[in-house]
Amino acid sequence: MSENFNAKEALKMGLLTLVAAATTFSAVTGYQVKGLLTNGAAPSAQPAAEAPAQPDSNEPTKKPSEYKFGMPYEKAVKAKKPMIVLFYADWCGFCVRFMPIFEELYKNHKDHFNFVKVNVEDKKYEDAVKKYEIAAFPTVFMVNTKTDKREQLKNENFGDMSKLNELLNDFHKKNK
Repeated sequence: MSENFNAKEALKMGLLTLVAAATTFSAVTGYQVKGLLTNGAAPSAQPAAEAPAQPDSNEPTKKPSEYKFGMPYEKAVKAKKPMIVLFYADWCGFCVRFMPIFEELYKNHKDHFNFVKVNVEDKKYEDAVKKYEIAAFPTVFMVNTKTDKREQLKNENFGDMSKLNELLNDFHKKNK
C-alpha cells in the first residue's frame, strides 16, 4: 500500500461513484416507469417501426453548462456579496431538471447574491469540490463570502420555489 493512500479520499471517491451510479440508474428507471405510465406498455413492447418514446416536452433538456447566467467561482469568492453556488454535473438528470429552478432563483435574487455554477468534473474546481465535500448533485450552498459561513440547501426543498425564496431571503437578512 502506498504511503500516499488517504482512506478519507478513497471513501469520498467510492461514495461519489456510488451516487453517480444510483443517479444514473434512477434516471433510467424513472424514464422507463414514465413510459409505462404514459403509454400503458413497456418500451420493449412497442412495434419495431414505431419511433422510440421521446422525453416529455415539459422536461428540460438543456445541460447546466449551457445556461449563461451567474459569474465565475473565483470572482464570486472574492466579492463582498454573498453567493449561491451550485455544484453540478452535465450528465446528471437531476441537475438538468433543477437548472430552470436555479435560473428562476437567479432572476429573483441576483441583486442580493452572486450566483455561481461549478461543474464538478472540471479540474479547475477540484479544490472547491473538496472544500465543500461534494458527494451528490445537484448540491447548492448559500455562502457569506466575508465570513465563509455556509448553509447547504436541502434537496427536499428544490421543488418548492416559495421555500427556496424564503431560505435565500432569510440567509440574506442574516448575512448583510
